[in-house]
Amino acid sequence: MEQIYKPKNEEIVSPRQVQSEFQRELLTTNLTRVPCIEEDIGEAIGFTGSNVQFNDLMQSIDLDLNLSSTKDLRVLPFHPSRIQPVQKHIEVPEKARQLRCVQNALKITGRIRKNLDTRIRYNKHKYTAEPPLEDPDLQPFGEILLQIRFYEPFKYKTGLRLGHPKFHQEFYVIGSQTLAELRDKIYCPCDSGPFFDISENPHQSEPKRAPEEPNPGFFFIHDVFYNDMRNQRNMDYSEVILKWAKRQKCIGKLESRNMENTRFDELKFRLGYPQVYQHHGNCEHIFVVSDCRLLSPSDVLTRRRYPLLNSYVFPRSIPCNICGHCEANFIVKNSDQHIFDPAYVCQACFESYHYKHGKKIGEFEAYRFLGTKVAVKEDDAQIEN
Repeated sequence: MEQIYKPKNEEIVSPRQVQSEFQRELLTTNLTRVPCIEEDIGEAIGFTGSNVQFNDLMQSIDLDLNLSSTKDLRVLPFHPSRIQPVQKHIEVPEKARQLRCVQNALKITGRIRKNLDTRIRYNKHKYTAEPPLEDPDLQPFGEILLQIRFYEPFKYKTGLRLGHPKFHQEFYVIGSQTLAELRDKIYCPCDSGPFFDISENPHQSEPKRAPEEPNPGFFFIHDVFYNDMRNQRNMDYSEVILKWAKRQKCIGKLESRNMENTRFDELKFRLGYPQVYQHHGNCEHIFVVSDCRLLSPSDVLTRRRYPLLNSYVFPRSIPCNICGHCEANFIVKNSDQHIFDPAYVCQACFESYHYKHGKKIGEFEAYRFLGTKVAVKEDDAQIEN
């Protein structure tokens, strides 16, 4: 596949090989473990003096003590999830407040400003809070840590770009986990379906997908399809693609494996090169492995916290195509009354424009639209925005 989409980074990374090379380096230096605290440093350098002498040695090379001054400004530890935006309020003159258009504008502005209180200014995504401290069961430098960034699906036709990838979610995963564990953490609005045409009865509730129902999908990484075959009823989405690829002269050999049996440290990939995650038929997400490094003492050292959601995008609020004020709750398609197809409409406009005395007017299809109701899936709960 790299013959068609030329990669800028030619180096192929193998996490297992990187980890084994690091362990060999430890053996050559006669270290049994990597120093994590000051006491480990004394053991690593073979210091035989007393604790007082070791503390004096550490203080003599401490940059904070030797290069700091009482006049220095205090620098607080940085974590993006703790940043609060600075709201600028503009006072409206009392005479202007008597105008109805100004009153309506203030109501709308107040509602929007209230929803933006948790956002980071000049930033369209939010960082999750640090998980609580727990008893560590992971050893620093004993695991490979991958940073994976997913992007929202976008429309694309050969030779014509109708959109561009927008950031969606970022996860940290460790090498000993399987690809299926990451897939269970990824949030996509399609997971809340299936969505059916409810134009005949708009007040009916959407049926929920049963756990035993098929839920196929695959990751495409470095010319290999990793299919989710945990459910025997899952389809192999890659089968038809593999048959098509065999007939193409410009595409090399492609393989197929199961994601539930593949660990991240068994993969091979290029950092920053786009890969594909596909599910629910034709819902495709581009993702990249943006970083590959060893687990450090400052990382979360609890296995059950991984895959760890680091940040996610704020869901985009789509206004109603009719009133332009309220958030859209329905998608209307194939309508003989709209100039847009599909059209996004709110609850009030949907009922007043498409129904009379509870009966459907005209021809159209209607589907529920989640909008910003569901933001992200984290552990067993869903965070609503």
